[in-house]
Amino acid sequence: MICGMSRALAHLAGTISMLLMMLLWLGLLDAGRADRIVDNLAGFRNEYRVVLGAGLLAVVLSFVAAIRAARWWYVAVICSLGTLGFFTYALSR
Repeated sequence: MICGMSRALAHLAGTISMLLMMLLWLGLLDAGRADRIVDNLAGFRNEYRVVLGAGLLAVVLSFVAAIRAARWWYVAVICSLGTLGFFTYALSR
């Protein structure tokens, strides 16, 4: 699937990954509101799964963009991995 992907579609995947990452970080600004949104979306017990799933999806999409579109998307991969690590640490406490 990745081999037949166009560069435009790979850039779109990278952009979606950055939007996911931005939403995760913006959730820290108003944690109560973000908590209510995730509770309504997936339930109280699945918050951890939603946040980490979004982080993992951001890593995968940015990696696909780095492979198919342009090398500067590797910066997005590093940022996505940092975000995933931060939220994994923050949610595990």
